[in-house]
Amino acid sequence: MLLSNLYFYLPVGTLYLQSKGLNYVEINSLWAIIVGTMFLAEVPTGLLADRIGRARSVQMALALQVVGEVIFLLAPNYLTFVAAAVAGGIGFAFSSGSAQALVYDSLLRRGEEQEMSRAMGYISAAKGAGNLAAFGLASLLFVSLSTARFQQAIAMTAIMVFGGWLVSLTLRDAEAQLPDEDAPGTLAILRTAVATLRTNRRFLHLILLALVTIPFVDYLLNLYQPRFVEVGVAPSWLGLSLAAASLVGIAAARSAYQVERRLGAARSLLLVTALPGALYLLFAAAQEPVAAVPLFCLLFGVMSMKEPLFSGHLNRHIASSHRATVLSLINMASGVYVAIMGLVIGRIADLSLVYAFLFMGGIVLSGALVFRLRNG
Repeated sequence: MLLSNLYFYLPVGTLYLQSKGLNYVEINSLWAIIVGTMFLAEVPTGLLADRIGRARSVQMALALQVVGEVIFLLAPNYLTFVAAAVAGGIGFAFSSGSAQALVYDSLLRRGEEQEMSRAMGYISAAKGAGNLAAFGLASLLFVSLSTARFQQAIAMTAIMVFGGWLVSLTLRDAEAQLPDEDAPGTLAILRTAVATLRTNRRFLHLILLALVTIPFVDYLLNLYQPRFVEVGVAPSWLGLSLAAASLVGIAAARSAYQVERRLGAARSLLLVTALPGALYLLFAAAQEPVAAVPLFCLLFGVMSMKEPLFSGHLNRHIASSHRATVLSLINMASGVYVAIMGLVIGRIADLSLVYAFLFMGGIVLSGALVFRLRNG
């Protein structure tokens, strides 16, 4: 998890794509293509994970991630970047349901499934530690914004992801996850997964809340870079700010389960969904580096609280036999929403970065308030 999140080029990814001639719509469309590919691949890969095991699916995901990074490094134009996005999308589809299912079923086997939020918090913290290391080093690498520096960072990222794939070969499924002769067939798994989504009202409410409060973290990462340039932030702070934001994210992810224990389910979910929306609005209003940098760090950091809490709540409603499939169906719906919104956000950003941040904040905050849970 740590190695596969060492994305050294992320603090300047948008600037690199702009140097290749891409505009904001094209840049955001790459993520839209990733999630569109995930949409097409989510259910097949989720079904495959429930049949062959989640560990193998995670390994396949990281292998495709390596392929995507190599293509991204060598890409000369928009169409080649699209190919990298497709490879990444298939890889993310393999891991989206499998990684959570692997964790939850491991806890279930030990009778510790109630610790899912805590476990996912530690996993999010591990991702944050990878980001912290990568972005801290990026601040030293990007003292100047040149193509050679960009490509060096992408190559370093590809090497680290390859290392993560090698480590993933040591993963093993819990006994409950291994396929056997009595395992349900593919169509049976799919029918049961759809029935779970259709008949459980609280589960559907949680899914809807999770969907409408997606914090658009990837679009934030795309757009904060040119916004920092607009308000006069020094280039070295492109990486330092993400490193600091990752540090906030580590603390936030590890404390998410404690927030839930103190506030209860309804209030804690309201907090982790509404807070990013409010911070987006403040970030849009920031006109000086002294305000923009800390607000960005806080905004990016608090986003890491959402996944651990929702993972715990959602997984309690899903049986082990079709866990990866149900999670893939949820991610498929999320992918459609994010892809469409990415094109809208990109178009708005071409007109005004401030308006783009106001739009994202308004959507997230409104969703958190309108669809909040009424009780624990």
